[in-house]
Amino acid sequence: MTGDNDTSPGNEVPAPDAAPEGQPAGNDQQQARPARSGHAPHAAVAPGATFVPHKAIVLLLALVVVASALVLYSLWAFWPSTTEAKVQPQYERVNYFGGKLVVSRETLFFLAVALGGMLGGLIHTLRSISWYLGNRKLRWSWVPFYFLLPVIGALAGTVFYISLRAGLFSPTASSSSVSPYGFTAVALMAGLFSEQALEKLKELATDLFSERPQGDED
Repeated sequence: MTGDNDTSPGNEVPAPDAAPEGQPAGNDQQQARPARSGHAPHAAVAPGATFVPHKAIVLLLALVVVASALVLYSLWAFWPSTTEAKVQPQYERVNYFGGKLVVSRETLFFLAVALGGMLGGLIHTLRSISWYLGNRKLRWSWVPFYFLLPVIGALAGTVFYISLRAGLFSPTASSSSVSPYGFTAVALMAGLFSEQALEKLKELATDLFSERPQGDED
């Protein structure tokens, strides 16, 4: 006959604070939980700090290559004629993607130097992209810079063209008496080395204009 306190095998009564095997009991279970309030927050990632993924790299390279081909074709199409005639025609016919255009020679010079500067900016872009890809350091923050480089090159080439025409030729000289090679070469280098070109323009402006007076608020 068994009593109320029978502890034979199979009849053991677990203690009230007992926990299943493998888990801490009572207050130990609460102590085992990590304190959420002590976790350090994740650092915020700055815009443009992440790396460019592979698909975006392929798309970026495709856009730059297509833009380079388009600019190069446009430069060939709008190149002013360089015949041996003493007097060049004031207007020329241009075949651009099958369309027939009649453009003045002055306009062709502006287009040639702008396209030359844009081509220099695209060369700079391709060189920079290849360097960062080779070193696996291409980040999103550089992408807007690559799209703006051709625009900066076109603007810098045009500014240099106007400056050279104003300083090296008389005001009455027309485009029929000059060659586009020299101006386009300067524009191309201005796009390829835009920082140095703009610094040169700054030096010319400093020599041409007087320095800004220094006031109390400077």
